[in-house]
Amino acid sequence: MVAIPNPKASSKKFKLAFFILCLLLFTGALGYRFIEKISLLDSIYMTVITLSTVGYKEVVPLSIPGKIFTIFLIVSGVSLAGYSASTALAYFSSGEWKEDIERKRRDKMIRKLTNHYIICGYGRTGRYVVEELKAEGKSYVIIDTDPEKISQLSASGELAILGSGSDEEVLIEAKIKEAKGLAAVTSIDNENILIVLTARFLNPSILIVSRASSKNFEQKLIKAGANHVLLPQKVAAWRITSMLIRPEVADFFCEVANVEGNELVVEQIPVSPSSSLVGQTLAQSQLHSNLHVTILACKLPDGTWMHAVGGKTTLCAGMTLIALGSRENLHKLLKIANPCSFS
Repeated sequence: MVAIPNPKASSKKFKLAFFILCLLLFTGALGYRFIEKISLLDSIYMTVITLSTVGYKEVVPLSIPGKIFTIFLIVSGVSLAGYSASTALAYFSSGEWKEDIERKRRDKMIRKLTNHYIICGYGRTGRYVVEELKAEGKSYVIIDTDPEKISQLSASGELAILGSGSDEEVLIEAKIKEAKGLAAVTSIDNENILIVLTARFLNPSILIVSRASSKNFEQKLIKAGANHVLLPQKVAAWRITSMLIRPEVADFFCEVANVEGNELVVEQIPVSPSSSLVGQTLAQSQLHSNLHVTILACKLPDGTWMHAVGGKTTLCAGMTLIALGSRENLHKLLKIANPCSFS
């Protein structure tokens, strides 16, 4: 198992060093204040020149208790002050403070996320998933075990977390309980199984899609809690076969498969109980004539599919419409079908 470096270690070390330095200054100032009965400013001055060993003249001649306290402060404090100063210097000179600020900004943005997607694994498949989510305007968080990838993603403004998707703490940091979906797309099948198991345990209702390198792992991933499992080679083979045998059909689906710059897309539109469409037939709704949207199929509330849809098909609450149209018109249809999501 690859050890993942803790990006917060340097920040914690700096904070500890800063705390030690403040504690030394406070202890020294308090000691001189009560032993020598001098002002707070003079007490701080005495503490600073003692810890820094610059050797300036004392504010007042030291009493015997004051000299003993100074010896104690020098012996116990100089080494600690030196450690604090060197740690602070290393922290700022290395530029880690910039990374710390960026990490806090990222964490703040992640905490605000809801109904987002979590991508576990930023390999070849993960990159394409991120590109598609970005094209759809969806919010997402990337999880990967490669520090270099995470560093590059963070530098480009992406929300990325260093760690494994099978780690509960990492998934909680990615707000798994508020997420809408998760993609387990690492190149290791056993890792994907662990990711699916952990994600399903933390969020029983989340939609999980996983990739598998072979048929042997497909059922294992389903049993682990994945809603859908895709074999990239099988999907590619199906697409290639479709293009060979039914090239015009394949071209049509490629045209509406969310290709960049394309006008037509296929979208799923849920019908809520508050929608004005409830109780109407497709003919009465006039979706095709008014919005230029074509209903390809319907998924009924009980989960069964209705493929033979027509003008007499009655729309009901809980139904999901599979619609073909422009992004703009589909957005208008979504407002009509699910008005509560826009209120």
